[in-house]
Amino acid sequence: ERPGGCRVTTIEIIAKKAGVSRGTVDRVLHDRGQVKPETAERVRAVMEEMDFQPNALGRAFYLSRRKNKIGILVAFREPDFQQQIASGIEDGIVYARQHGIEIVTEIAPPDDDRGYLAALERLLSSDIQGLALRGNGSEAAYDILRSLPENHIPIVAYNQDVPKNLRSCFVGQDSYRSGACAAYLMRQIAPAGGRILIVGVDWLHYSSEDRIRGFADRLRDCMEVSDVMYGKGSHELAYRLTRDKLRELPDLTGVFVSGAGLSGAAQAVEDTDLTGKVKVVGYDLTESNTRFLEKGTVQFLIDQGPYAQGYRSVQLLTDAVFQDKPVETELYDTGILIRCPYNC
Repeated sequence: ERPGGCRVTTIEIIAKKAGVSRGTVDRVLHDRGQVKPETAERVRAVMEEMDFQPNALGRAFYLSRRKNKIGILVAFREPDFQQQIASGIEDGIVYARQHGIEIVTEIAPPDDDRGYLAALERLLSSDIQGLALRGNGSEAAYDILRSLPENHIPIVAYNQDVPKNLRSCFVGQDSYRSGACAAYLMRQIAPAGGRILIVGVDWLHYSSEDRIRGFADRLRDCMEVSDVMYGKGSHELAYRLTRDKLRELPDLTGVFVSGAGLSGAAQAVEDTDLTGKVKVVGYDLTESNTRFLEKGTVQFLIDQGPYAQGYRSVQLLTDAVFQDKPVETELYDTGILIRCPYNC
């Protein structure tokens, strides 16, 4: 005891009273490593009994002295959509730096597999303690992530997901539910029994495919759903594909675009004089998409919360690295925000 009768509680006393080692107490205290549930419960009971309060300020000081570094891989098809996410990432970087964490950023075109893989390899070789990346559907990239030692670094995927076993958290929409929401909107505006054209991004685009499944599953009972055409996220290709289908299938009553390429499809609807007759539902409040929404060529846009995707990815990793804990959630849902000409 200190002079005056105040108790001194230390890790050694807790360990002795709980019948465990100092290392076990440390792992329980910092939620690090494997401890049997019954052992952890016994240690926490002793801590509670002794009214033990860890020195959070001292711990923060210790962690801030470490050389902490987070890597961010940016890869988008649409510059204006990328800029919305980049704005969130920039504010996330400010947050990270306030916690003494360095940020390393790599930018790679999503369709350039070799460039994407090279950027991923550079980040992983940069002694980072956390990684935020947008998936690109590449099995080679998945192989790199699979090769990492278990619990090597926390990985947060944003916008386009990767297989769940390869990441700690996904920041973005529930893509299947988002596609189902788009189907519900289409049902309200397109005639029952009509035919709907689906313009996808790429069959390897994890989130786009989930949206398409959600859309088709909720629409097949009342409308005919066409085979999926893939525009590769290119407005020019989406334009040509949609224009040709509109000419080939005069009974089309709607177009659903599951990701990048919406303005190309909308332009095709305009150029074939079908504005208002063929209903269009798609994604993202980019400048070009918003113009088509305001003109009435597009009836609904679904906003993915791009700023939140960028910011929350960096924030979650920062908190995990700074506190030396796992990422706090497996899914940070950025929501399904429906936009029409009157709230864009």
